[in-house]
Parts: sequence; structure tokens; C-alpha cells
Amino acid sequence: MKLVDNLVHLERTTSLDAGFLALEGPATPMHIGSLTYLEAGPLHDRQGRIRLGDLRRLVEERLSLAPRFRQRPVTGPLGLGRPLWVDDPHFEVANHVNEVVLPPPGSEQQLLELAAQLMMRLLDRSRPLWELWVVDALADGNVALVEKVHHVMMDGVSGVDVVMLLTDDNLAEGRRGGRAGTPAAPKARAGRHGTLPLLAAGAADELGVPLALAGMPFRLARLAAGALRQPARHPDLEDRVAHVGALASGSLSLLSRSVIAPRTALNEPVTNVRTYVHVEWPLAGAQAIGHSFDCTLNDVLLAAVTGGVRQLLLSREEDPGERFQVAVPVSTRRAAEHLALGNRVALFLVPLPVALEDAVVQLETVHQLTRQRKEGGQAAAIAALVSAADHWPTPVIGLIARLAHHQPFANAVVTNVPGPPRRRYLMGARVRRLAPVVPLAGNLDLSICMLSYDGELSFGCLADAERVPDVRVVGEGIRATLESLEVAASKPKGVVP
Repeated sequence: MKLVDNLVHLERTTSLDAGFLALEGPATPMHIGSLTYLEAGPLHDRQGRIRLGDLRRLVEERLSLAPRFRQRPVTGPLGLGRPLWVDDPHFEVANHVNEVVLPPPGSEQQLLELAAQLMMRLLDRSRPLWELWVVDALADGNVALVEKVHHVMMDGVSGVDVVMLLTDDNLAEGRRGGRAGTPAAPKARAGRHGTLPLLAAGAADELGVPLALAGMPFRLARLAAGALRQPARHPDLEDRVAHVGALASGSLSLLSRSVIAPRTALNEPVTNVRTYVHVEWPLAGAQAIGHSFDCTLNDVLLAAVTGGVRQLLLSREEDPGERFQVAVPVSTRRAAEHLALGNRVALFLVPLPVALEDAVVQLETVHQLTRQRKEGGQAAAIAALVSAADHWPTPVIGLIARLAHHQPFANAVVTNVPGPPRRRYLMGARVRRLAPVVPLAGNLDLSICMLSYDGELSFGCLADAERVPDVRVVGEGIRATLESLEVAASKPKGVVP
């Protein structure tokens, strides 16, 4: 119960956050991240070495505005309750911000292999769950950053907030290494580490489960009775009824046979090695395609992924099948929740039409399918389930997390995150590109994340290196599909490409 947590000054993870901790294993690290390309000049000292000390000081200063980066999740005594956030009394930024030098020639392929290796390493749970690696000696003379943050701490949208916090929107501020008028850092709430308070808080959390469930029918009945007696005091009653109808429709869709994904070669148990590629495309070009075909940007990106997966399967001489179903996370975060870390996501399932050859027909089909899924209330139903999980016993959450490694609903995860719209600087160095990374689960051998930054789109494709060593083919297919759509969009209406 929150009352007990407040009395002992503790903050508890949500069930969704705790689920990402339970999902993690030696072959399934659960951190999200990015590969960032920067100009090297301002990041080097006169001897040509990385200004690691200055970078550490900057990171420590900026992250003081996000106290979670000094905390770690701790399981209570006897495993009672969801994990609690407690301050790390031995926090040292040097344990989290480090440097690695690529051996000659420092090629792009070497960088991608290093990023994949770093992403495979589990974070140390005795410390706050994040790392930042500075990669020097790239062949082009630039510098890269590999960022890793455990999914228990944040989702993709809050990850962009952290990028905005660490960087500046103009060159002058970046050179100073600080912001004028930076607000005072909020003090982290230090949890009491005594066994008795932790035990009491955990027991109260487990006790709150049956109490909350038992009281739910009475609360719903009271709300309905009040609305019937005084409808004027409930002007949003019609919207609520419509929302309940959408929830019911979405819940029914989750029980249908069509929700089960077809079995593919990309759904073998993951191993402990990864491979990574990313593909860039102008944001304005993708938006122009969407405008030309009266589709959303997300439809265009999903169509590009459709083409990429289709090309991968065909290159292996495999039958693409009728569909390839992807789980598409959607943010439920409100605009006011700036720097509110943790996960605020639901998802819906989209069957990508990989059997279709023509890129335009793929896009039109994807547009119809995503609209059906959104109007069908599937994402709302899953969001309600995620919210209700905060009232489930902790062992149930752990069991569901472990079963998720054997889920039958998706062949891959595909997500779209809006990133910084304008150019950013780190210590005076221009951020040239941002390439995103999202983790793999137990039987999902491919994940694709699309991130926009400064007028560019980046498709980050992480794959199991043994199951999908040819992930570069996915990137090539994404690019080829966008090229085809761009050509089709440039033709006069009525002309069949």
C-alpha cells in the first residue's frame, strides 16, 4: 500500500517496471540504449585524448536532475512486494561513464560490433542500472557514445528526455558545459534500509492486492449509481461508456485465434550474442510519402519494415507467409510527465503483409490494418491489463515475465520514438546521428526501433547474431522499400507505378 511506502520514505516500482527486471537473464539483457555519433574536436584535449573527466562532471551535474540515476532497485525481505528504489550510498559517476578505444582501422563495422557486444553485457545490479561508453579512434576522426539504461528505469520516450537533459540546444551552452539558470537538483528520497520497514512495506504491498480487487466491484457500482442519479455531475459519462466499449472490443480481439502469430525462423530461442545495424532516411522524405498516400508517418515506417522483413525471408529462400505479426509499443505518457522515468507504454499487434510484393500496396494494407487495430481498442485493452497488474501478487508478475519469453503473439518488436527535433550539442560537440537500440526477448530474434533526430530517421535493427547474422538484409530492404515509395509518391495521381 502506498501509505506504508510513504511512511518509510520508499518508492516502489510499477508491475511493468518490475516485469522488465524479471524478464532479464544471461541471454536476455533488458536495457535500452543508443549509438550516438559526435564531432570529435571539442571532446578531445590538446593531447588528442578524450576529456573523460569533464564529461563525467557534466553527466553528474545534469543527472542530478533525475535522482533515479543514483538509485537501484532492491527486492524486499522474503521477496515480498515489488522492488523498491533506494539510493546507492557508494555512487560514483566513474563507475558508469568510461572510455574504450577502437583498434585500427576503427571502421564502422568495428563500431557496430563493439556496440552489440556492450549491449549484451548485463548491468551490475549492485549499482544504478546505466552505463555510458565513449568510443574513440574512429576512422573518420569522430567519437561515438554507447548508452545503456535498464528498461526498469525508463522507456523510449523518457530516454529521449534524458538525451535532452545531457545535451544542449546551442553551441555556446555546450562549450560552457552547463546551462544558465539550471534549477537546483531535487533531493532523492533515501529509502530506509532497515529490515523491519522494508518487510512491512513489502507485506503491505502484497496485502493491498486482495483488498484492491475485493473493493473494485463496489467502487464501480458506486460510480455507476452516482452517474445515474446525477448525470449532470458526470458530463464525461458518454466518453466513459465509449471507453468501456472499446476496452470490451479490444479484450475480445485478444481472445481470437488471429492474435496468434505464425511461426517463423525469427522466433527461435535467443542466444548470448548480438548483431546490430542502422539505416538513415530523411524525415521529410518519409513524411512526404505519408502525405502523398494519405497515411501516417508510422504507417510509412511499418511499411518499410514490411519490405525489410520480406527481403530477409526471400534472401533465405523462405516462404514469407501471409503475415508477419509485430508488437508495436505506444506511449501512454502525458505531456506533463517530463523526466518522469519508468515505463508508460501499452502496445497493439499489427500483422505486416510480407506476402505482398508492391511497396505501395504494402503501405495501403498497413494503413488499413493499423487503423483497424487502433479503432478496435486493442491498445486500450492491453493498457488496462498493464495498469491492473499493479494489483497482482508479485509471484504472478514474475511468472508472467518468464512466460513472456515463450509468447506466441509477435514475431518481432517494432517501435517508433520521436526524438529531438533540432540539433543538439554535447560539450560543444555536435550530435551528428542518433541510432536507437531496443532489447530482444526469449523468442524474439529481431527488434527494430525508429528514432527521429534533427530531420533524420534512424532504423536501429538489433538481432541475435546466430539466428539472424544477415540482419543487414533487413536494413537493405527497409531502404529499398522507402526508395520505391518515394518514386511512387513523386508520380502524378492516377499513374500506376
